[in-house]
Amino acid sequence: MSVGPNILMILLPLLLIAAFLFQRKRNVTVLRLAIFGEDPQKVIFNRLILDFAKVTPGIRVEMTCHAWANYTREVIKDIRSGRGPDVMVMEEAHYPELLFDGLLEPLNQYFINSQMDINQFYPQVVDRFFLDGTLYAVPQDTAPICLVYYNKNAFDESGIPYPSDDWNWDQFVETAKKLKRVDVDGQVTRWGFVEGYSSPGSWVHGSGGTYVDDIKHPTRWTIATDPNSLRGLRFRWDLIHRHGILPPPQWIRPLGGDHELAWMFAQGKTAMFLFGLWKVSQFREIRDFNWDVAMIPRDPSGRLDFELGGTAYGIHKGSVHKKAAWDFVKFISDPECVRKMAMDGLTLPANMGIANSDAFLDDKDPRNKRVVLTAMKRGKYAPLCRNWFDIQTRITLELMPAWEGKETLEAALDRLRPILEANPPVTQ
Repeated sequence: MSVGPNILMILLPLLLIAAFLFQRKRNVTVLRLAIFGEDPQKVIFNRLILDFAKVTPGIRVEMTCHAWANYTREVIKDIRSGRGPDVMVMEEAHYPELLFDGLLEPLNQYFINSQMDINQFYPQVVDRFFLDGTLYAVPQDTAPICLVYYNKNAFDESGIPYPSDDWNWDQFVETAKKLKRVDVDGQVTRWGFVEGYSSPGSWVHGSGGTYVDDIKHPTRWTIATDPNSLRGLRFRWDLIHRHGILPPPQWIRPLGGDHELAWMFAQGKTAMFLFGLWKVSQFREIRDFNWDVAMIPRDPSGRLDFELGGTAYGIHKGSVHKKAAWDFVKFISDPECVRKMAMDGLTLPANMGIANSDAFLDDKDPRNKRVVLTAMKRGKYAPLCRNWFDIQTRITLELMPAWEGKETLEAALDRLRPILEANPPVTQ
């Protein structure tokens, strides 16, 4: 059967369009992106993916989001199944296991070829992802866990001056005591202070203490033997049992994680709250009182150290789309993209120029947000070893009876020391 010229004239353009679309589809690179977090992070990265698609139509980014606590395990499982990400957005705590598993592509040559300036980032953050001459990730943000959020109305009601950024442990304790409220039945209606993490890290670092002998190349645990670490642990014990301003674990445990603890502050059930910057978006919804932030207090000697978190972009060493992966990493690391992320107020950009710009230093609460810029030099990262999560969990478990008041701190430490000696840092 022959096809008439009129039918050919109709079919030919359709066939050409179909062939063009088929070829275009074949030429699209599908790039897999893994992130962690909740809805705010998903919104941010969805926006970045859409912006990237406008300038790079030949690459389609597909995003998977995992819970923070399970992130490393889920990413490794996906990689082993052949469905792993090309680009990984990883928190600095996820980084060691991915590094020691050999899953991260060295990025030195990518940086050199792209002419990106490594000096635009905070050197402390670069150093975290730089090991033995090789850079393994591009910093996104940094997260100093050094902010004491405080309820200004509670301070006004108690006739207490707002905290200064150079206050000390003694001033902090006296302030928290005056802010605590107890009803006629002896029930606490407002605590003086609550930690976002039920962890001694802030006070260990704040007293000049250590967890290991060398953060980048650890060989032994020191938290249970370093005199400064012991001083920080003792101060935290005092906050609970001597001063009564920090809730004991059995009071905190029913609340769950840091999100629920943050609601204690948002609902006026604690006058002060220790955490990082990423609770700002949640607290900007507060309507019942005014609030701001102050620097974590210094120890009696004037020392000011604290825990440091942060996020970076890594490329899977086994990716078959490394060029496309680098194109995406370079795009979302561009100052314009970093500015957009900074305006969300969730994090402190690792890019120093953006961190010091109006994109981050806006006129929104907290008014004292600039304090994190001056604090960056004092932050301490977690030990760079494969078994840090396991050891951290064990430290928490062994110290728990002391925090609960069921035994002395000395007894808990006597039990912890041989456990740490038998399980040294693993860096292979």
